[in-house]
Amino acid sequence: MPSCAVLDIPNRVAGYSIDKFENEKNGRYEQTFEMSKEDCFNASLEILKELKARVTHKSYKKGFIIAFDFSKSFDYCLDSTEAGVFINETSNSALTVSVICNNSMLAKNFSDKFFSMLNSKKTGTENVKN
Repeated sequence: MPSCAVLDIPNRVAGYSIDKFENEKNGRYEQTFEMSKEDCFNASLEILKELKARVTHKSYKKGFIIAFDFSKSFDYCLDSTEAGVFINETSNSALTVSVICNNSMLAKNFSDKFFSMLNSKKTGTENVKN
């Protein structure tokens, strides 16, 4: 049986492998939410759009969204720095959302902003812009 790394070669060549996020320890933040996977996935896409990040690859079925170009919203990263949002259903009404990035400073600040915005969307309250 071929190794997972060999099976991931087509995705790496295409530029959307998620392997680099799997073993990240310092740049991994998680929160649990009570909402449907569909609502969470759609809200996550909206949040990334609001943060002016560009989505490179997404899979509702596998529960992930990979995006880059966070430099428009955060000062301490390159345009090419990628981050992933991973949605894992834990029960019928709950799921765990992980924000993962190999740039630990971006991971911390992006996750804080992302989780705050996701909580706003979950409760139906939008951030008021002054």
